[in-house]
Amino acid sequence: MFKVLISLLMLGWCCATAVTAAERLQVATEGAYPPFSFMNDQGQLAGFDVELAEALCQRLGKQCEIIAVSWKDLLPGLAAGRYQMIVASMSKTPERQRLAEFTDPYYRTRDIFISRAGAGINRVTPAAVRGKTLATQENTIYASYLHKHYQDFATLRLTDTIPAAFAALAKGEVDLVLSDYLSAFAFMRSEAGQHLEIIAEQPQTSELVEEACIQVRKGDILFRDAINRALRDLWLDGAYHRINARYFPFDIY
Repeated sequence: MFKVLISLLMLGWCCATAVTAAERLQVATEGAYPPFSFMNDQGQLAGFDVELAEALCQRLGKQCEIIAVSWKDLLPGLAAGRYQMIVASMSKTPERQRLAEFTDPYYRTRDIFISRAGAGINRVTPAAVRGKTLATQENTIYASYLHKHYQDFATLRLTDTIPAAFAALAKGEVDLVLSDYLSAFAFMRSEAGQHLEIIAEQPQTSELVEEACIQVRKGDILFRDAINRALRDLWLDGAYHRINARYFPFDIY
């Protein structure tokens, strides 16, 4: 009887392990942040973040289901258990750290102001942009920065996505956009972004430190550490660099 019980327990443990290993890992991304996440011509999620998430799932031995979630709902959805991981170019802030665990950075960028070519804006100080309209994506570190430093001098326009802010700039509806360099780089290479330029003077502040991290549920340290190990493996075996090269002609790590 004892041997039968042990056999049943071992069988149950093996089955439970198999289910855990094969379970589907639900991953959220924004889906509106090219070239990191966007809907391609076939209506499918694509981009650097999407490919990285797929590579991480494979390295972790999980099936991967990647879904698009609006930026403002990413962290609340994670806390509510609607998915287990966010791969959406999100930087770490004290407020966000209270809601989720953050991995090591998986890429780094810098933040810039861009304007229309020939607009005559050479400096972005409160006095220099008085009366102008500044745009960026809402619920971001850029929005917080503009509110803190510019709302008493300029009109602020906060958009649902960063491409919407770029489009408003290209149409002449706003004068400046504050964004990270990599997403601006992608837009400025497109037909719509041909007449935009980077302002020479860039924000020099620790408020806009831009290191993209992956998020998991608060307290899930083991999963966070497993992702960090998988990230290091992808970097060491060249898989990360192959994904990088499909979207940028330079290293973003």
